[in-house]
Amino acid sequence: MPPISRRSLLRGAAGVGALPLLGVGPAAATASVPVPPPRRIGAGPFRYVYDPSTPTGPRYLNDHTLIKAHGRWHLFGIVGNSAPRGESPDSAAEISFAHASAPSPHGPWTSHPDALTVDPSYFGEEHLWAPHVIEADGRFWMFYAAGGAGGTGRAAGTGGAGDRGVAAVNLATSTDLFTWTREPSGPLFRGLAARDPMVLRVGGEWVMYYTELSETGVGDGSGGGGGGGRGNHAVSYRRSTDLRHWGEPAVAFTDTSTEETVSVTESPYVVERDGWYYLFIGPCNGYEGTDVLASRDPFRFELAGYAGHVPGHAVEVIRDGESWYASAAGWFRNGLYVAPLSWQDTPPPWQSPDNLVAGLDVDGRLTVFALDAGDRAMLRRVQLDPYKDSWSPWETFGGPAGAVPTLGRTPDGRLEVFSLAPGGARLHHRVQRPDGGWHDWEEFGGPAGSAPAVARDASGRLEVFALAPGGSSLARRRQRSAGSLAWDPWEPGFGGAAGAPPVVASNADGRLEVFALAPGGAAVDHRWQEAPGGPWTGSWHRFGTAAGAAPRVVGDGSGRLTVTAIGPSGVGTFVRRQAVPSGGWEAWQPLFGWSAAAPALAVNADGRLEAFSLTPGGARLGHRRQVAPGGDTHPGGEFSEPGIRLAATPTAVLDATGRLHVFAVTAAGRIRRRVQAVPSGGWQPWTAFGDRTVAPLVSGSPAL
Repeated sequence: MPPISRRSLLRGAAGVGALPLLGVGPAAATASVPVPPPRRIGAGPFRYVYDPSTPTGPRYLNDHTLIKAHGRWHLFGIVGNSAPRGESPDSAAEISFAHASAPSPHGPWTSHPDALTVDPSYFGEEHLWAPHVIEADGRFWMFYAAGGAGGTGRAAGTGGAGDRGVAAVNLATSTDLFTWTREPSGPLFRGLAARDPMVLRVGGEWVMYYTELSETGVGDGSGGGGGGGRGNHAVSYRRSTDLRHWGEPAVAFTDTSTEETVSVTESPYVVERDGWYYLFIGPCNGYEGTDVLASRDPFRFELAGYAGHVPGHAVEVIRDGESWYASAAGWFRNGLYVAPLSWQDTPPPWQSPDNLVAGLDVDGRLTVFALDAGDRAMLRRVQLDPYKDSWSPWETFGGPAGAVPTLGRTPDGRLEVFSLAPGGARLHHRVQRPDGGWHDWEEFGGPAGSAPAVARDASGRLEVFALAPGGSSLARRRQRSAGSLAWDPWEPGFGGAAGAPPVVASNADGRLEVFALAPGGAAVDHRWQEAPGGPWTGSWHRFGTAAGAAPRVVGDGSGRLTVTAIGPSGVGTFVRRQAVPSGGWEAWQPLFGWSAAAPALAVNADGRLEAFSLTPGGARLGHRRQVAPGGDTHPGGEFSEPGIRLAATPTAVLDATGRLHVFAVTAAGRIRRRVQAVPSGGWQPWTAFGDRTVAPLVSGSPAL
């Protein structure tokens, strides 16, 4: 295994109208004592509260900790010099901890001198990562990861019992939070990849959770060790009565991914509430994402206990009186962000793959839908003349929605809009009339976890595929006939649990094919019709290994389907294409570097694909295009506007003239647009698309 750094760790290869409900989660510890189900976790929106930059240049924060003492909040965190937009910094240069204080988590924050600087003479410290500070016995205790003498690979450790690796977890203490003294006896323990410590009081003892590799795969249970085999990414724990002496390692959570891929068990944070323990881990659903698992047992967590998601990196949980917050940071941001943390009875809904969404209506007019920034009402804007590029004003098209809608189009060109009610309570749909007007909104089923994926089958019927709340299952529903206002009942057993809403496309021969992310991002699976309009394969089939978020799929001008996906944490972006139309698949190939989500795909008027990839943090938008329909991909380049952060991967769609329009929502909720000068040609500059502020929702992510 190569030397461990954060850079190397993040490289790697039932009847009509009813959808299945999410189960109540892990069973209670004892059958005799009734226990309420776990709460469902969400957060947002995040607000930028602290910039650690100095006059010498911009700096970022990464893993961090917050503690309240003497009436003020104190922040300690990894700090480093920011890399160019969209690039990751060198984590080997993370050699100090930033320190700031404020009267509240929202600031205003006052910067102080860095709290600690790496000391190679102290048992071979190599870096300073992931501080965690608690107060106990009249002093403050800072636990942190620091590498160790001899590197951070699989060499034999130098610590005490159970220490088989060399990645060290160290301790420093303080009486005032400003002056810190390292523990004279050296590291508390070492492990294969031991880092990101977090300490919680459980009963009468202290428990430290930390990121680790198991020795030889799932079920090993060692939480660390030396020797052969492919270790799985895990959250390990150790116990202590005095915070200095820690017991043998054990495993609280084991992910299915191994050290051959990037880690998705970073920054573990455990919170107890009402008899349930909640484990926050990531990166999940891209670099800026953290999943939450619930368990009655603080020493055992499973993917089946999925309890929610927070759209942030290196998330910490903050309780300030009766208020709960989540904090986040990361390489692609310049500082600290804070959001309200929500404890609710239902899971947060998944946002749609696109924000905003657009399509051609029955009159061939490009029609755009978005959600208002204030009340989340659905908005619509219509292109009146595609040649003059004139547009109608924004108008309200529906009430508040829980996600940006998804669209279907009947064979005669009529649009059908599918909307998720707030909180995922129900699905609704609204159908365009042949004269261009609209029928009233109607209920379409629910509850649901997202707006559905929509496609048209070989007979012209629309089919939709919906995620149940919390991702517990997938359901399918189709029109009774092409263009009909009537729909068949839901098929609730179309798929089991999924890690994100599905995507769907039609093969060249008319057969539909659905792709879904497995729970926890363990893989990408697919299922397809065996004949146009016919039955589906009896089971799901593996399409790709571990992935960081939901894939995307589209057909190009050669008739072949193309799928894009990001690797775990979003460290790389990959593409896979059919070898022949409606046939088998070629191998995965690299497409972009860091990406926040699977790149958006659009087909030019001449059949060539264009791909758009947004880096984590939204500061850089990449662009590539096929040289010929179904052919190789041009190297591409930057497509964004320097200085403008985007909230989500943009949407690209053709108008009636054959020109592509790219719509992008900024972090401030403004819409920017870029249009081809001629069909399949070059691009005009970015311009504002009206002055209406829309909800800057992170597409494809569970968010409030």
